[in-house]
Amino acid sequence: MFLTEANILHYFLDHHYADLESVVSGAYQVRNLSRRNRNFRVTCGAHEYLVKQPKKWDAESRRTLEQEAAIYWHAKTDPGFQAVRNLVPESYAYDPPQSILILEYLAEQSNLRSMADRFAPEVARLAGAAMGAFHRDMRAVPDSSLFPRGEPWYLLVHQTDPGEMKDESAGRHEWLRVIQKHSEFARALDSLADEWREETAVHGDWKLENCLLSPARDRIHVIDWELANWGDPFEDIGTMLQSYWNFWVCRPSQFPIEKIQPALWAFLEGYATEDHRDPAEMAPRALRFGAARMLQSAYEVLDKAEKMAADAVCLLQASLNIFTRAEWALREIFGTAGD
Repeated sequence: MFLTEANILHYFLDHHYADLESVVSGAYQVRNLSRRNRNFRVTCGAHEYLVKQPKKWDAESRRTLEQEAAIYWHAKTDPGFQAVRNLVPESYAYDPPQSILILEYLAEQSNLRSMADRFAPEVARLAGAAMGAFHRDMRAVPDSSLFPRGEPWYLLVHQTDPGEMKDESAGRHEWLRVIQKHSEFARALDSLADEWREETAVHGDWKLENCLLSPARDRIHVIDWELANWGDPFEDIGTMLQSYWNFWVCRPSQFPIEKIQPALWAFLEGYATEDHRDPAEMAPRALRFGAARMLQSAYEVLDKAEKMAADAVCLLQASLNIFTRAEWALREIFGTAGD
């Protein structure tokens, strides 16, 4: 069954997550939060749940949700996954035949992307420390077979056959044409793919909107683990950093880079403290991985677009500038602390 706002009640009643009394009393509510998956926030009295199910009933969509469910299960039952346990919400159930995952909904936590003080250095440092500790501890996992392996797709996107995108929007077709038109993209992506290393578990989509801050502002939870894999930690580092500086790329007058730079450095410092690195040495490689990840951000903007949207154009242009003018980009994005 495909879950909807109407029929999810029947599923919850059948599986004893809700009762008729909570429905009659008005203590039961459903909100549709669907994005990449079918997502529902379900309130049953004092309990709040996040319910996930693939939008498409295809093998790949079901596999990624099953992958996420497996990660939550290991976090709950395997002491070796304590690093994941420290980051994820509670997992209640996974229904394989229906591809339905039921998690704790962290109602009182703040999404970092939506916060008014999203660029606060102390929050960025906390997020960096959480990522650094996760990467450090997961290197020691004795069995990494749970995680898929291989370079992230955005490092290989220039090799894509346009025929493979027949079901994609016209905007995404134009996005691919732009990338394949500029040979600088191919050179930069090939170079990153050559230096990419399998080192540790990575989240695969560690960005501001997937980070939740506790009410006491002393802990970060991270959600949406369906893209987790075994790869290069700079995949996550670059993804997080570009989710900060993309505000400037797309809205420079509203979000000047000078206001974002303290958060960028605080994030790198928080990470470096936990993973025993030098933040200044991290910055150049993080910049290049962030530039590559911006290609995926542009792709995501164009989900149903009939032509290239302005934000996608800005992201592509900024990515190309970083790849072709690395020293200038390092100073422009990270400021004098990067000199």
